[in-house]
Amino acid sequence: MKFNAIIDIDREKLKLRALDEARLIYAKDSTRKNRSLEEILQTCMYGHAAEIYLMECGFTDDPRPYKDLLEKDGTPIEVKVTEGKYYVPFVLARAERAAREEWRDYPNKLYVFIADRNTLDYELYGIYTWNGENFCLHSKSYGV
Repeated sequence: MKFNAIIDIDREKLKLRALDEARLIYAKDSTRKNRSLEEILQTCMYGHAAEIYLMECGFTDDPRPYKDLLEKDGTPIEVKVTEGKYYVPFVLARAERAAREEWRDYPNKLYVFIADRNTLDYELYGIYTWNGENFCLHSKSYGV
């Protein structure tokens, strides 16, 4: 799965979707973390580009606050975007901490995309499945 957020994603749709979540994040001190609404919006847009792409591939929106998408069979997934392979272990570690906090109802499936912040080229790096302790690689597509 490869796409370019400038060419392949509707910018207005992206901004509206990201703004909804950015406002939720900005509304609470604990999630705002001294960031401006614009900073949060840019971060949300970076991640939501992958979500919009997946929705165009048949995934659906998970309507719950702070949740991402549902696979075609209804399985909830978390979508993460990072700028390089070197950062994936950190993304996985953060997801594992969140998954261990039962109150979060964190999805058991994690899609990780690598995205270049300059070109906005995105590529699915891997799909991970929670085994109760760690997110384990289910399938890898980056560089294949």
